[in-house]
Amino acid sequence: MVFSAFAEMIRGLPPEAIINGLDLECRELENDFETGCLDPDEDALSILCFKQFIQMVRKGQVLRCAKHLPSEHLDFYRETIARLVQANELRAAALEYFEEAFGGS
Repeated sequence: MVFSAFAEMIRGLPPEAIINGLDLECRELENDFETGCLDPDEDALSILCFKQFIQMVRKGQVLRCAKHLPSEHLDFYRETIARLVQANELRAAALEYFEEAFGGS
């Protein structure tokens, strides 16, 4: 449920606002964990992993995710990265880094 709301929100943002939207969502999730309003479930952990990936790519590094993410999440993340690359918010290598980091599932 957390993931579907997150995906809907991100899809509604222009590419230039996606990274800031992702940062804000992750801060909210982390705050919810700290206050006990939300337990770290698969959806929340997936979103946080994606944020870490984006941060690393922006630094020109590859994050290897040790956690298996659901295929529907991976499909959405690929779509989002493609939007970011097309808008020049991320380098074109980001798609290659994604496949390397998440095993090309």
